Amino acid sequence: MEDLFRSYWWLLFPLAWFIGSGWQSWVNYRTRREALRVVQTYAEKGQEPPAAVMEAINRADVDPFADGGSSKPSTTNWGWYQTALFGALGGGFLYMSRSGILGDEGLADALLIVAVVMGALAVASLVYALTWKGPRA
Repeated sequence: MEDLFRSYWWLLFPLAWFIGSGWQSWVNYRTRREALRVVQTYAEKGQEPPAAVMEAINRADVDPFADGGSSKPSTTNWGWYQTALFGALGGGFLYMSRSGILGDEGLADALLIVAVVMGALAVASLVYALTWKGPRA
């Protein structure tokens, strides 16, 4: 069992993402369900529900990078941030894989693969940053 964990430790990251996404979906579902219950209560009384309740039902999921956490489109071009981040990570992994400080050839090859993936993400983020047109009104 211990050997299995050593071989597949990296699976913890996609598993954590999967669990976090499921949790966020469940929280969104509960929020919308409660808002629909409030609308149902207003409908039974024959009243118009508040605009904030209707907005909570109709809004898209909030972009975590949006300005101030609102549901408005983001005015920030995050492609430049991602380009710098992935470029720096790729450069660091490339340096570690080629410097010989690790002493293990198999690990150096694995880090080279990680560096190539990070470099590809940096290039993709650069293309995104250069072609970003900003929020659409």
